[in-house]
Amino acid sequence: MRVAVAMVIIFGVVVFAIVLIGLLWAIVLLVPFYAHVGIAVYLIWRSNRRKAELEALVVRDVERQRLFNEQEMRAWNSSLDDDRQEPPRPEEVSRYQPAPPWPRTSEDR
Repeated sequence: MRVAVAMVIIFGVVVFAIVLIGLLWAIVLLVPFYAHVGIAVYLIWRSNRRKAELEALVVRDVERQRLFNEQEMRAWNSSLDDDRQEPPRPEEVSRYQPAPPWPRTSEDR
């Protein structure tokens, strides 16, 4: 009976030692590996988030530039339309000019 108890104790110590060695191996080898994997996943996630923020910034800037270009084009077209109009005839210009503040005499002309 004593031999059986001693064998069970030895077997238990061996199993316990194997478990401890396995845990030690996991801590030494696997934890740094998973830490590197976790850091890589975090860095990729952060990079994708920054890329999305940059893309949104570019989209806003492109929209702002497009609106500015449209406004600039409308101003140019309006200016060209104004230039294409015929100049007013001298009778029309004189009709809108205000009368001088003094009475006109033959000397004023």
